[in-house]
Amino acid sequence: MLYLPAGGGRFPQYLFLPPMTILRTLSYAALLALMGVGAASCINPPEYSDTPEISFKSLTSVPFDSIKDGDPAGSFNRVVVTISFKDGDGDLGLSDEDTNPPYARLNPDGSLNKYNNNYFLTLQEKNSDGTFSDFVLPDPGLNYNSRYPRLEPDSQGDRKQPLKGDLSFKQTFGVGSPPFVRGRTVRFRVYIVDRALHESNEVFTDPITVQ
Repeated sequence: MLYLPAGGGRFPQYLFLPPMTILRTLSYAALLALMGVGAASCINPPEYSDTPEISFKSLTSVPFDSIKDGDPAGSFNRVVVTISFKDGDGDLGLSDEDTNPPYARLNPDGSLNKYNNNYFLTLQEKNSDGTFSDFVLPDPGLNYNSRYPRLEPDSQGDRKQPLKGDLSFKQTFGVGSPPFVRGRTVRFRVYIVDRALHESNEVFTDPITVQ
């Protein structure tokens, strides 16, 4: 598994929502480019839609306490959301050079462009009636969205090839600020976007109880 470093503007390492701290890291694993291997092999590449399709694979949450200068610095939950993806033409991911429209940070009117990101994650909290609703962050400009890098192998070039694999999204949440309060139940809603701006289906993770 390759872990992509957070930071450097494209993957901000820390996003502060006092007293909630979020650490974001995207990684990808089990990446497979399903290229045609010649008529002699009698193997045909699978037929996937050019709109990416995703499925929920796993969710892990590990509680831990942080120590700074020998003193307790807070309690946290390290969360990893893993989804599986497949895409018919393999145009998944954005590079650091993908900063012009339609991937620019701002729209012509100065508003934030959602397609500056390509991985969209929403935290949901469980209500008293058993349903889930989106958790609304205090600042509309803050979110849990991010970018994953171009996933096609360099050897593919500009050729369209089916692609499938897993994407894992890591975040560390500080415990104590809603909805990450011990005993509360949360889950995540996820979808991704390809470079043609095709939006995948949405998936929901299993719920977890904050510890």
